[in-house]
Amino acid sequence: MRAIVEVPWGPHRGARVVLAPGDVLRVGRHGEGLDLPKDPQVSRIHFELEWDGARCLVRDKRSMTGTLLNGEDVKEAEVKSGDFIRAGDTLVSVNFEGFTRRRPRPKIPGRRASSITRARKASVLAALAAEEGSLFAVLDPTRSPRVIELLRESVEYNRSLYEGAGGDALTEAAPYLVEFTDRRSKLLVSLVTEGLMRRWGIFLTSKRSFRDVRRHFRRFLVVKEEETGEPLYFRFYDPVVLRAFLPTCSALQLKEFFAELSVFLVEGDRGELFRFTEGTTEPEVLG
Repeated sequence: MRAIVEVPWGPHRGARVVLAPGDVLRVGRHGEGLDLPKDPQVSRIHFELEWDGARCLVRDKRSMTGTLLNGEDVKEAEVKSGDFIRAGDTLVSVNFEGFTRRRPRPKIPGRRASSITRARKASVLAALAAEEGSLFAVLDPTRSPRVIELLRESVEYNRSLYEGAGGDALTEAAPYLVEFTDRRSKLLVSLVTEGLMRRWGIFLTSKRSFRDVRRHFRRFLVVKEEETGEPLYFRFYDPVVLRAFLPTCSALQLKEFFAELSVFLVEGDRGELFRFTEGTTEPEVLG
């Protein structure tokens, strides 16, 4: 098990370090692993975290302003998964990989659990693994609290598509972009085994960087109504919305929407995958 150390808000938002068992992380304005140069209240080396694979310790390093663990001043203390450490004006979250147990999946009326369902999940995972290029997902935490829980306890890099103070206020409601560098990722498996047919988000591939893909999607968060010009939130990351939207697009619209991307992979009503590419009007059905 690894530990995920991250700055969730403020000027260092998105700074992230994954600790393997035996790692020691020193945090400060000139930290050894996690630097916070934009916070003048942070000491050169403010605190350190020691992770042994099961237990995490925080130690204040004689900092100017002290180290707070969940609001309490500490010199040395044990950190639990989900805790927050404050150094100066910066909050740092600590989560343990896959720490929270999976909740039982609600039964779908009229559908029985069977080996066919398990086979379909395996087929979907195989289809995602077979895609060329970098694999991404855009996930919607408003569909289930489990989504944000999985993201926080995942070693995969992810960021909200929202920015600024407004984005900080909507951390549990904003869509998140995540990149899978390993197709055997625990997060990817959880998204399919727990989230299939629950409209948690969409998958896609691209040859561009995480930064480029995120910048591309931010352009489509708000669109204008064609006749009135009224701004509208565009929930393209809802599988039902994207499945309805893409077949109605003109060639020019598809070119704009696919500009940075190769393939969209969107769940269907029976758990199958619809594979959309820019040059086709009808998706290929997988899984």
